[in-house]
Amino acid sequence: MFLLLLGGCTILQGQNLVPNGSFEEYNRLPCSLNEFLVQDLLKNWIQPIPATTDYWNTLSNTDCFLNPTNIDLSPRTGQGMVGIITAVIREGVNIQYKEYVEVELLTKLKTGNLYNVEFYAQNRIKNIVQSDILAANNLGAAFSDSLILYPNNRNSPDHLQLKPSIKEDEIINSSWQKIGGCFPATSPSHYLLIGNFDSIDSTKLEQLTFGEDVAQAYYFIDDVSVEELPYNVSALSQGLTLCSGQAFIELNAFVEGATDYQWEEGSKEPSLKVSTKTNRDYTVDISFNECTYKHTFHVKYMPDVELGRDTTLCAGEELTLRPQHPKNEFLWSDGSSDTVKNISAPGSYAVTVPSNDCIVQDSIVVAVIDCPGFAPNIITPNEDRYNEFFVFENIENRNWSLKVFNKWGEQVYFSSHYENNWNGRDLAEGVYYYKLSSSTLKKEVKGWVHLFR
Repeated sequence: MFLLLLGGCTILQGQNLVPNGSFEEYNRLPCSLNEFLVQDLLKNWIQPIPATTDYWNTLSNTDCFLNPTNIDLSPRTGQGMVGIITAVIREGVNIQYKEYVEVELLTKLKTGNLYNVEFYAQNRIKNIVQSDILAANNLGAAFSDSLILYPNNRNSPDHLQLKPSIKEDEIINSSWQKIGGCFPATSPSHYLLIGNFDSIDSTKLEQLTFGEDVAQAYYFIDDVSVEELPYNVSALSQGLTLCSGQAFIELNAFVEGATDYQWEEGSKEPSLKVSTKTNRDYTVDISFNECTYKHTFHVKYMPDVELGRDTTLCAGEELTLRPQHPKNEFLWSDGSSDTVKNISAPGSYAVTVPSNDCIVQDSIVVAVIDCPGFAPNIITPNEDRYNEFFVFENIENRNWSLKVFNKWGEQVYFSSHYENNWNGRDLAEGVYYYKLSSSTLKKEVKGWVHLFR
């Protein structure tokens, strides 16, 4: 592999960081398919996996297979270009085989700075051999901090699973289509790779010609460039939080030097107000003179946590608090981090969901009272001062309603606030059924009482 020594040179903004980006400088001219590795033919460029990446040049002898004039095609500029396979179908089955080219940049990318990467691609419209020809999408450019090179087939992958900085989402079937865009460098990458980094199953395919059982998407590549841009996008937010108490948050996409903004929602303003209370991505295309940068704001909605209304328990009862929140992280006022808390003692209980962006908390006051207990099952309203009234213990601690029914189910007495004052004085002797209930406590006591004269 040819290495360019930079010495103390300074790379300026706007300068192409790709050496031999038009594939004009070569070690030797190509002739037959698969006769040499790309690094044997081209200066600066290599093929990272031992596939069959091709170098084409119009200066080759006309009887050489890799002279593009033999298939009525020409490089976009100059005499040289490379050819790579980006998708393969064999006998109707998708094959994970792809080809790539790789180059060491003149200088490492600067983390956080904005770059424009672009190259031109053309589908192999003319037949090289009698075979099926496909058009595909996902052709793009990826960057690596270190050299990717598999010297033999023993351990080499069928394709490289890198995250492309730019790629073409639509099928490429036009002549010399520019593929490019802006991207912020996320690491000091030193190597550029071109190819299809997505799986074959997630690649769109279109049949262009029909021949044999093997179908390939083969693309010529020319005029590759990577340039540093003077625009600062590092200050743009990535993740934002919409708190439950906020009416909206504003996504600010303003960048000094930008010429146009286009949000997915249709707005062309530099900022967008969002109020949708859900986790969602918002994408905006920020255009500059050189290229367009697609930025994504991830908005996370932070809902409230709720413990319910203040409540009253009967002595001996237990209340189970199960706060619900997507984070499922809780900090109670007693210092615990339980996801479920059982309460039987009176007091105030507060829970907080840890958040750096929002105040997410709730509290509940629990009271404990002695609820109605013992009640006689006999009353004798005969004015002997014994068992004159139907009396419940602790009835005074809450509003309780009482309903009394005869044996035919007819209601013979009702009080919305019973005060131990029913004696059935006007009723006949017999067995009566009752329901003592509290709407605030959501409790009901049922039983029967025998009325004697």
